[in-house]
Amino acid sequence: MTAKSAPVGIFTALAWESAAVRAVLQQVRREEERVWRGVAGKTEVVVVTGGIGPRRTQRTVDRFATTPFSAVLSVGCAGALVPGLSCGQLVLAPHVAMADPAEETHVAQYPVDAQLLAQARTAAQAVGVPAADGPLFTSPKVLFTPEEKLQRGQETGAIAVEMESGVHAAFAAARGLPFLTLRVILDGSDMRLPMIKGLTTPEGEVRPLKAALHVATHPHHLPALLALKRARATAADALRRLCHSMLYAHW
Repeated sequence: MTAKSAPVGIFTALAWESAAVRAVLQQVRREEERVWRGVAGKTEVVVVTGGIGPRRTQRTVDRFATTPFSAVLSVGCAGALVPGLSCGQLVLAPHVAMADPAEETHVAQYPVDAQLLAQARTAAQAVGVPAADGPLFTSPKVLFTPEEKLQRGQETGAIAVEMESGVHAAFAAARGLPFLTLRVILDGSDMRLPMIKGLTTPEGEVRPLKAALHVATHPHHLPALLALKRARATAADALRRLCHSMLYAHW
């Protein structure tokens, strides 16, 4: 790819995921709110942060319907749906499954570009990020409990869940662009996520005052919040290493 080629479009949901990608780019400049452009070697990259969930993600990709891209990457974290997956582990998904918003009983499958998937595998090996093969499932809601995660894994056959990749995959498919989901595990299948309404912004930034007030009134949630903070640091480090290896050595 040359500098004159269409840029790679990297879509993230959360601010910390976007920061992990941008950390490996050069000449990064902010084009508009939650949109950045930079370069990795001779590869131009556009990084977009769209917020959590299929609806926000759909509104985000709709804004880029006419933007030229050479490929579309969905980069971020995922939750394990099966035992044995650890925080920071890459999910090498051959396809992403997502329920049809108009008919939830129908689940569409979007394939991942085989060449990009092979490059992701090589990139993970090069930087020592462990990987696991298996499909991803894009969920319309957060799965908070181990019971929910295991049940959804059994229903879908997926090994991990997130809330945006299916929309990114559909966007790429509609435009005939190669697609890759680069997702690392944040929470294991046995990890119970704290159900705290309004704790974070749609882009995943913690609201400090809300967090402090919640911990003061619900101190039993503190261990889970600290564990999630540590997991986020591990996942972000894995994403940085993977993105650097993909964009510089294996693209």
